[in-house]
Amino acid sequence: MEINNFTKLNLINPNVTAFTTKLNILKNSEIIYPHEETVDDNRITNSIIKNSVIVLGVIFESFHDDLVIKDEIFILDGHHRYQYIKNNSIDDLFEVVLVSMNDIKIESHNSELLIDDDIFINKILSEKGFSETVKSKYFITLNNKQYFSENILDINALYFYKKQLLKEFVILPIKNDQETDKSLVKFTPITKSNFHKNYVFPYKSTWITPRFDV
Repeated sequence: MEINNFTKLNLINPNVTAFTTKLNILKNSEIIYPHEETVDDNRITNSIIKNSVIVLGVIFESFHDDLVIKDEIFILDGHHRYQYIKNNSIDDLFEVVLVSMNDIKIESHNSELLIDDDIFINKILSEKGFSETVKSKYFITLNNKQYFSENILDINALYFYKKQLLKEFVILPIKNDQETDKSLVKFTPITKSNFHKNYVFPYKSTWITPRFDV
């Protein structure tokens, strides 16, 4: 895809390449892919989508006279707005931020624990064999203490389990920059190599920086 009307963003971190432009989300929806699921109770309105930006992760092939990006674009922030545009067939231009997938930082999205710590530890031990002693690639972090499971064989299985915990109201997503008195739960972070056009992770799986509240 070629883009000829854009503005380079001057960010605090000079190593992050990002541009603003206007994009017809609906007409380009075949090459724009979510990496997280959405929820029905999202309260998105026309006003919200007109007064906020959708952040898209791209691979820049050139960014000199024109922007040239690979035709595989991932939503980094704005899944519900994207879905609202598609569901309502809104054929219009929307402000977007294009940021290099190579420059973003992906962390596990924080969750508050809604049950007692001991009950939670017993639950993940009995259901998936999590423990502190057996090290593996995939883990759940409770208050900065990691619990590993050899029964979890890939990142998709780990986040499928997160989805189960969300459905059971064991955990509840909370912004990573928000304070809480409750215990915090995190999961092995997803990496950009885990982003795939045919797979989406549970709601609020990633906390991606830089953030663009413009």
